[in-house]
Amino acid sequence: MPKGDVRAEKIAATMRRRKLNNFRKWRNLHPVYYATLHKGEGLAEFYGTLLGDGCIEKFPRTEKLSISFNSKETDHINHVTKLIGQLFKKKPSMREHKGKHCVALTLYQRNISSRLKFPIGIKRPQPIRIPLWVRKNKKFLIRCLKGLFETDGDWVIDIKYGTNVIKFTNVSRTLLKDVYTSLIKLKFVAHMGKKRVTINRKSEVEKFVKMIKFRQY
Repeated sequence: MPKGDVRAEKIAATMRRRKLNNFRKWRNLHPVYYATLHKGEGLAEFYGTLLGDGCIEKFPRTEKLSISFNSKETDHINHVTKLIGQLFKKKPSMREHKGKHCVALTLYQRNISSRLKFPIGIKRPQPIRIPLWVRKNKKFLIRCLKGLFETDGDWVIDIKYGTNVIKFTNVSRTLLKDVYTSLIKLKFVAHMGKKRVTINRKSEVEKFVKMIKFRQY
């Protein structure tokens, strides 16, 4: 190890032993402020997107928010990139997984989970729900459903068999129930199964697609 590196390591060891922080004064003089996440239509849609294909991971000094997309969904990716930038005042990074047709948007910031009130880690073992503040407001609810259906939803049209169906697929029973009750609240005829919620009537499908401005890929 070069002499400079040895001296630097000794100084760092002394600082750790004495529980001193080289950057404490600097941090006190330069506090980090994060954007306040105001409850509104944009945050409601983003929350739905996160519930569908997103997760938050915790690291010692920061947290990582990530949302996955099919790489063909360029319009959707650009839309969510813009939405994240507006909410967090920081543009997310984009990483493409070669050979998997998958793109992930990632954002590193502190206290993302607590600011969003969104669980850390794998969503499957824990009950995830549409937040109450979203469910209580019709405009927020519609935007949240847009986020949910554009990630975990699908619009199936089969001219040969006359099929026109909107479906939302997810392994979380609590989220499926929230989506189902939300659709009923909005006067749709919906059906709930073990892993999906569907709208089967052509007129209802067309009404729903128009209401959330559903992107079809």
